Order: sequence, then structure tokens, then C-alpha cells
Amino acid sequence: MTSSLRKKEARIAWLFITPYLIGFTLFHFLPVLLSAVLSLTDMRYISMIDKTHFIGLGNYFEMSRDPEFWNAFCNSIVYSICFVPFVMAAGLLLAVLVNQKIHFRNGIRAMIFMPYVSNMVAIAIVWSILLDPVDGIVNQTLRALGVNQAPMWLMGSKTALYSVVMIAVWREVGLQFVTYLAALQEVPTELKEAAQIDGAGRFQQFFYVTLPLIRNTTFLLTITSIITSLKNFTIIQVLTAGGPGNSTTVLPLNIVDTAFSSARMGYASAQAMVMFVLVMGVTVIQWVGKNRSEIY
Repeated sequence: MTSSLRKKEARIAWLFITPYLIGFTLFHFLPVLLSAVLSLTDMRYISMIDKTHFIGLGNYFEMSRDPEFWNAFCNSIVYSICFVPFVMAAGLLLAVLVNQKIHFRNGIRAMIFMPYVSNMVAIAIVWSILLDPVDGIVNQTLRALGVNQAPMWLMGSKTALYSVVMIAVWREVGLQFVTYLAALQEVPTELKEAAQIDGAGRFQQFFYVTLPLIRNTTFLLTITSIITSLKNFTIIQVLTAGGPGNSTTVLPLNIVDTAFSSARMGYASAQAMVMFVLVMGVTVIQWVGKNRSEIY
């Protein structure tokens, strides 16, 4: 390839990626940079920018003593700890079941994936109706089965966060399912047949042949699930708005409330930077572990 041809191809390549770079700069890089700057100020309203003062790490010191921030931080961690293993296990189980020779496999696949591509607000509204403690069909069914003390679900301070996790798992499991299903279909059948000849049963084939070969998929889905759980906002906002009693207030909700309800843009930006560091830390782990050998 001549030098002029290389330069021409490079110019064409830059022509195609320039719109993305512009969008990334305007909607990702600059907002993060601006948030980092604002986190060092006492800015309240945008209209009061002329009265904004530089306070250094004051917001971060205040954050370390703020019980509302730590409540939101702990709720985010608990949410992630509950969400990630359940959505991973459910996605893998469904993928294994659908990967068998069963009738209506394509229809079942579409049904499982449908919630993931459905409107999140609509899903949250439907579930809030279903889980209504008095008139919801779930509690009505439980009472019909003889359960006198039906759960409060989204209305109880001890059950609300776990109810949200349950709904989020139901919605997000479609992505885990299709990704795992694609990985399972790439596992060479020769290896399973060889294990079967050696006397391995179905469970042994799964745990000693299939699982090791799809470990990169598991690693990727684990990282993306953690990031998804840390950034979750919409479904919690619609279902509980952080209540009851801040029991479902996670970091994104606390950031929005601090910025717009309390009108403390600088302090909210400091909280956003903490969340950014958390997400970036998980992303770095993904980047470090991306060069594994077998990819399924």
C-alpha cells in the first residue's frame, strides 16, 4: 500500500469518526470536566454563577460527614450486591434452558428479551400497580392462598429496595439471557461429546466444560451489570422516588435531589464525581481483564 493511499484511507477514517468524537466531547467529556470543576465550588443556581466561590475540597469534606450521602451510598452498594448475582444467575439459567431442543424456542426467546427493550417508565408503572399492598393482584393472590400478612413491597421501608431489585432483575435479565445464549451456542460440541465419552454427566459437562469456556462472557456481564446497578435512576424514581423514608435513595437519586431540590449544584457535582470514580474503577477492571484467551 502506497503512502498516499494510506493517507487517503486515514482521512476517510477520520471523516467517519469525527461526528462521534464531537458528540463524545460535547455530551461526555465536557460535562465530566465541568462537574469536576463545579465540585470545588459552592455553586447553587446557574443564575447565581457570579456569586459562586472556590472552596477547594470543602464539598468532599462535608460529604464524608453527610448521613444522607452515606445512606445513598450504602443503598447503592446493597442494590448492586443483590442485583448482580440474581440477574446473572437468572440469565444463565434461562439461557441453558432455552439452548435445549424445545418447542417455540424463538417465541420464548422473544418473550424473555421483551422487557429489556420495553419502556422503563411503563414497566415501573405496571409493577407499582401489581405490587400495591391493598389492591395489587400479587397481594390479592397471596391473601387468596391464605397469607394473612402480605408484604408491603414498595410501601415498606424494609422491603422496598429488594422489591425494586426484583423488578430490575426481571427487566434486565433479557440482556444477560441473549448474551449467555450466544456464548453457549459457540461452545464446541466436540468438547461436550468428548466429556460424555469419558463418562461425564450433564452437570459435570456444564461445570467442567461449558462454564470455563464462557467465563469471559460471565466476566463481561458482571462488569456491565455492576455499572448498570450503580447508574440506575429511572425505575427507582418512578417506583418509589427514594422512599419510603429514603430506604431506596441511591446515589443517582441523591445527586439529582441535591442539585435541583436543595439547589446545591457544587455539592451535587462532588457526589457525581464520587459516582464517576466508582464507575470508572469498575471499567478499569473490565479493561484490565479483557485480554483473556478463550472468548465465548
